[in-house]
Amino acid sequence: MSNSFSIQEISKQGELYRYLFIGSIDAHAASTLESLSSLPSGAQVLLDFGQVERVNSMGLSLLLKLFEQWEHKKIRVEVQKLNRMINMLFKITGLGRFISSAKRDIAIISDAHTVNPEPPRHPEHKPATPHIPHDKLNFVATLQSGQQLTGWYLLNTYLQRKLNRAIHFEQSANVPDGNMTDLFFAKPFEACEMIKNHGFIPILKPISEADEVVILTRIDDTRSLKDLEGLTVSVASEGSFVYLLGRFLCDENGVNSAKFIFDIAGNEIKALQSLIRGKCDLTFMLKKTFQGLSSFSRSNVQKLDESETDFASHLFCISPQLQDHVDELLTVLTAMTEDNQGQQILTDIQIEGWHKPEAGELQMLQAVYSRYT
Repeated sequence: MSNSFSIQEISKQGELYRYLFIGSIDAHAASTLESLSSLPSGAQVLLDFGQVERVNSMGLSLLLKLFEQWEHKKIRVEVQKLNRMINMLFKITGLGRFISSAKRDIAIISDAHTVNPEPPRHPEHKPATPHIPHDKLNFVATLQSGQQLTGWYLLNTYLQRKLNRAIHFEQSANVPDGNMTDLFFAKPFEACEMIKNHGFIPILKPISEADEVVILTRIDDTRSLKDLEGLTVSVASEGSFVYLLGRFLCDENGVNSAKFIFDIAGNEIKALQSLIRGKCDLTFMLKKTFQGLSSFSRSNVQKLDESETDFASHLFCISPQLQDHVDELLTVLTAMTEDNQGQQILTDIQIEGWHKPEAGELQMLQAVYSRYT
């Protein structure tokens, strides 16, 4: 998939401007998109996304910034020919209002029965809860698959040696106590909760990795996804990014996710067991967890659909009391690819390496978190 992005002017008739977007809209598209910010006030813009391969969270943030600039200048903008995944991302992030009129009617119908289509009213941002100081650092991770567990204990030992600090590690399926946690590797929405409620600082994300969802059913179930509307879905937790993405994926298939009965299993393995034992009809699961299943488990299920949004990923966060140590942690974690032990640990936790998330990526993820939780 190409990482390049370009814009071609299709036509200009009076105040109507038509542009064709080509390639991938991500952080590299910033300067190209900026070239459209100088359009005159009162213009009308029609954007053709027919040749856009993907849009990630940073790309969505850049588009939102441009569209808001245009709205301020009374410029009307409509987007057409979005593929299924980009169309879904526009709805998730509140950009659905810019979809051209032919598809806007579909978007309105779909949003009417999907997950809280309008942003809820939230109270003012809560101040960070005072952090209780302690000598030993506490490191909590919500793992992407069970096969990673040993690797995370090894990473904890690695960090203790590199930082010369005592660190206690534990796995958690839930958001931990923000007062007693110092280092946190978390799923997208769990990280947002710690950022919002406890002032945690997201410093790194896994390289080349996004949280995607697969929709599974039993291997002997011959029904299509549309035949399963209104039945039972088992998920690890309600309100997670996988839960949200799974529901939108169903809605984009024309299946009303609001009619599902959701069984909250507590973790993804229990959700899978519920499916295999016939206690539910579908399971929403993190794609990486599905890929790491044993051959026996995979032989008992079939994949009905999967997302390709390239939107959000797990985040490595630290408590605000450790903000003076950000550079030290960044140096240790990003240098893991440069020594044999670090490379082996990265292999064990199934991560290629670490890099800093873009500010726009974090802003978009937090906006989606606030919109749906």
